[in-house]
Amino acid sequence: MLRPDMPPEGIELPLWYRASPEREEARQRLRARAQEFGLPIKFSAYAPNSRRALEASEYANTVGRGGEFHRAVFHQYFGEGRDISDWEVLRQAAADAGIDPDEMQRRTDSGEFSATVSEQDAAAREAGVRAAPTFFINGKVKIVGFQQDEAFEEAIGRLAEGDDLLAV
Repeated sequence: MLRPDMPPEGIELPLWYRASPEREEARQRLRARAQEFGLPIKFSAYAPNSRRALEASEYANTVGRGGEFHRAVFHQYFGEGRDISDWEVLRQAAADAGIDPDEMQRRTDSGEFSATVSEQDAAAREAGVRAAPTFFINGKVKIVGFQQDEAFEEAIGRLAEGDDLLAV
């Protein structure tokens, strides 16, 4: 989950957090990277609770549209700056991904995927995941946060040289 302690209604991010130099530097890096690929990016002052989106993603996986739904949710959140805890946003993502929005909402609201998401969250925490994104390569390398291609190249190179464990 993006923020496991997030209240169900999400929160408005405090101005001191949004205006910090570190956050601005990260936003500039992300903006530049998105622009390289022609992707829109919009940063919201609101932080949603991601639980509902994760449970809806599990439904999307059951109908073979997980990748498409994941991309549609990312577009809604990062490209449009929309609240991914809102059913209307998730329903739009479902439609964009070729998924029946009514069935997705019904099955997600039923709690059918709640235990799966809880188990995945617990497993991620046990593996040391504390930020999104976190990448594991070959079960030995953990790369945390938005990183340039060079970080992945370095990690793979060090793995090829026989390093046992690496955190970037």
